[in-house]
Amino acid sequence: MGEFSAQWLSLREPVDHAARSQHVCQVMLQDLRQRKGQTLNGVRVLDLGCGSGSNLRALAPLLGENQHWTLVDYDDDLLKAASQALQDWAQAVISVDGQTLVLRQSGFTMTVILRRADLSQDLSALMALPVDLVTASALFDLVSSKWVAQFAAALQAPLYAVLSFDGQMSWEPEHGLDASVVQAFCTHQQQDKGFGQALGPNSGSYLARALGAKGFEVTCDKSPWDVQSLPSAFHDMLIDGIASAATDIGGIEPDVLDQWLQSRRVAQRCIIGHDDLYATRN
Repeated sequence: MGEFSAQWLSLREPVDHAARSQHVCQVMLQDLRQRKGQTLNGVRVLDLGCGSGSNLRALAPLLGENQHWTLVDYDDDLLKAASQALQDWAQAVISVDGQTLVLRQSGFTMTVILRRADLSQDLSALMALPVDLVTASALFDLVSSKWVAQFAAALQAPLYAVLSFDGQMSWEPEHGLDASVVQAFCTHQQQDKGFGQALGPNSGSYLARALGAKGFEVTCDKSPWDVQSLPSAFHDMLIDGIASAATDIGGIEPDVLDQWLQSRRVAQRCIIGHDDLYATRN
């Protein structure tokens, strides 16, 4: 968790997709239909911090024909992974021209532009793109309050932001060290991720307030990971990442932390809290 390898993103994709708030998603779709028409034909989407393209794969089947996507990430390896994963996912690959893909999926055609950009430096240029929707998955807990202020001031299109970590974490059965590990992990999540001090578990509420202050109507809901098929490769990588973050913060003896880690490997259930948000204005 907190690691952005293609392997981790692939493992978490089905968990992410299952966790999304249906309420926020339906509010988003209803608003877009009012703006674009019931068919949503020709919708233009900007996906920030796209990773390997999971957000597109979750959202595109809900949108209309002739979609246009711009996928933005700083990591060239992830953009390459996104290109390959999208081609594998598509029903048909119509064309590939450099960083532009034209794909056919059941019920719709889409043009996808893969764009390398630094969100800490290139935000203004990206926000100037003519789009109908800005979206991001698991991004806003990585950015700073200053970055959110700049983002909210520049945002013109509606925003659909999903899966921002909210600081809630639990396992069944419980362990006496759970609270200390969660506190250490939350502290780690608030370290600088390249945008200044990260909002971490405060990101959902902070983003909602910042957008509300700019005149957006904001809809929020919870979107927790609820993992019960344990153990699994996803769960192992998740708790390894949590333990690694706790080790970086310090304050827990290594042998004690290792005992916690081994006990969590055989936990029956893991719940990690997240926030989903949709913001729009007339």
